[in-house]
Amino acid sequence: MGETGTTIRVLFVSTEYAPFSKVGGLGDVAGSLPKALRRAGVDVRVVTPAWPGVLDRVFASGLKTTVLPERVCAAHDWRIRDAEVVKTEVEDVPVYFLRSEDYMGDMYPWHLDSRTASPFAIFCMQALELHRILKWKPDLYHCHDWTSAFLPCALAWHRHYRHVGGRSIITLHNVAHQGILEREPFMEASGLEPWSFNMEAMEFYGQVNLLKGAIVAANAVTTVSPRYAQEIQTYESTQELSGVIYKQRHKLSGILNGIDTDYWNPDTDRHLPERFSAKNLKGKARAREELLNRAGFAPQSQEPVVVCVSRLVEQKGFTLILSALETLPTLGAKFVFLGSGHGWIENALRQANERHPDIFRFFQGYDEPLSHLLYAGGDIFLMPSVFEPCGLSQMIAMRYGTIPVVREVGGLKDTVTDVDSPEGGNGFTFQTCDTVGMLWALQRATARFRDAEDWDRIRVRAMQEDFTWSKSALLYKALYRKTLL
Repeated sequence: MGETGTTIRVLFVSTEYAPFSKVGGLGDVAGSLPKALRRAGVDVRVVTPAWPGVLDRVFASGLKTTVLPERVCAAHDWRIRDAEVVKTEVEDVPVYFLRSEDYMGDMYPWHLDSRTASPFAIFCMQALELHRILKWKPDLYHCHDWTSAFLPCALAWHRHYRHVGGRSIITLHNVAHQGILEREPFMEASGLEPWSFNMEAMEFYGQVNLLKGAIVAANAVTTVSPRYAQEIQTYESTQELSGVIYKQRHKLSGILNGIDTDYWNPDTDRHLPERFSAKNLKGKARAREELLNRAGFAPQSQEPVVVCVSRLVEQKGFTLILSALETLPTLGAKFVFLGSGHGWIENALRQANERHPDIFRFFQGYDEPLSHLLYAGGDIFLMPSVFEPCGLSQMIAMRYGTIPVVREVGGLKDTVTDVDSPEGGNGFTFQTCDTVGMLWALQRATARFRDAEDWDRIRVRAMQEDFTWSKSALLYKALYRKTLL
């Protein structure tokens, strides 16, 4: 186990790597967890595709890069698929970007078939071959979601890789996305043994399910919060896949995500007009004024400012929010939304912007500096998710002293405790997935805001929560050791 017998060698296999390639929370985890693992004594490295524009961002960052003299090669559909390996280091973590024509399209396809799934299979096999040119072989491959789920499947059922040995972990960031496609020509092109297409392996109602295969094949399965690990074993959460997960529950664990507290730090954040901390909130008041000004409201408004930074999709509870749009003016608050996603949600928010310009502002798209201003300048953070594997936004909001209103689900329940609970809390929660529950929590939050002394206590309590990766990194390290026994 490692060159010294004690150091664990782990290769992170991820299709996203923040800040250079990111669609969701997976990119944040791949960009921050390896740093914490490195500090915990794990020899962790990262491999990720160089999607269009990724290397441009790497070069622009000023990081030193090296093109390795050898290319990494793998066989797919009876052809050799090779990639140039560009190495850099991010805070002592070696990162390998694979540059190839296979990664010249969009990161995630709108429609999954054998052609659009092939880059992910190729990426996983190139990750398995990377040790040949690095002269460094991982003890364990840590894979993430369906996009790298082919790797555990290959170690179990590929006509070549099932003979080479190797152990793997698959982390489920969002089970709603499973990598389901037709059997052929994918199975033949992939090199997986035909007999792996059965109900105990890759087959899922007559189709290939990459995530199901990985859950069965991997040595361990993790999710991004303890609560989500429980939820995905129920039919209400994951429908037909719940039986598979329940059957594999002996190797399932939930480890809560953290956030990069160096990056998300109001005391050092370069995007803010004035920095602040729990001991000195003057900068938060300044951020609040700047946000109100940017939103077209009076900077000195005393009404609570409710903010939301989100992908505009049903999962994030926007059916509840849209149903409540005409009730929001009765709460005596300002509302500022930032995000992009489904067109019908964007249109509804734009219409609310037009109907209620005195209380509502919608910024369409994603703007990194503006998101920091919302986190810092808001008083209340709205996140009424239908389901939430972990959620990072509520943690970031609390880090900036913006109190979350969330539904008690998944990682939201693991991180947000209602202020009216016996032990006191850091936010406002509701249970039912309906507008009534959400408005009830919002009404309690806006009412509490008007008690300045009480609100300051809640705010400081939220800002003092520990959402670093330190605890989780030690749990992952322990899991790595257990998996290698």
